Amino acid sequence: MVDYFRLVSEELFIKLNQVKTFIKKHNPTIGILTEEILRTFLQDYIPKGVSVEQGFILNKSGELSKQCDIIIYDSELYSPFYRINDIVVVPSESVISIIEIKTTVNKQIFHQVIDYFKSFTGIIEPSTGKHLFIYNAPKVSNLDSYFHNYKHSGDYQLFDHDTFYELPDTITGISHSYHLRRDYVVFDRDMMGYLSYNYETEKNVDISSLELFYSNIYRQVENYLKTKVSSEHKMTSRDEYHESRNLKSLFAIELFDM
Repeated sequence: MVDYFRLVSEELFIKLNQVKTFIKKHNPTIGILTEEILRTFLQDYIPKGVSVEQGFILNKSGELSKQCDIIIYDSELYSPFYRINDIVVVPSESVISIIEIKTTVNKQIFHQVIDYFKSFTGIIEPSTGKHLFIYNAPKVSNLDSYFHNYKHSGDYQLFDHDTFYELPDTITGISHSYHLRRDYVVFDRDMMGYLSYNYETEKNVDISSLELFYSNIYRQVENYLKTKVSSEHKMTSRDEYHESRNLKSLFAIELFDM
């Protein structure tokens, strides 16, 4: 599986470079096509009964979300309120995860991403997964500075427990490669922030961030589907098919004291 995801990562970049070969100066079109590349990958490898599309989320109060690059939702129990071509409007209770995709980010774009995820507060269910996927990702040290340079409303210029949970659950970079998870950070003192666990197999082969991203998304879908499946039809976890993982290293982004 490790070799497979390494090849898939390479394939995603080949497709991205193919786009850039012909479309060099139209960033909106490049963005649309890079979103389609990842959507297609997830459509092929996410369990049936769950759909991977783009569009909007509507809650029971009539609030409509901003457009989502990827919505993973239960299309077996819930049909879209509206569909035109490839864009859907779906009920908030049907949504399992949302994914925002960026070709690359700088400080300004990253701050816009923070505001983007913040806008979903009160629209999506608290259990809905929120993920940021970056093809050409900055170094983690750059992300760290972007977080700490974010302009908060009011005088208190740090994240807190409320604003922390408005951030994406995971941030995945393909190159640079990392998979950051929103988590407790315990080093010199107890903090809240993001941790990136870098794994290798028992054969000392690095496990790619794409595999960790996919495993995370698949696990969220699995956990959702397990609530719908009777105990007589127990699902086998996909993680059981992946090689054993050994922790190689980890690094952290510390945001605020607990």
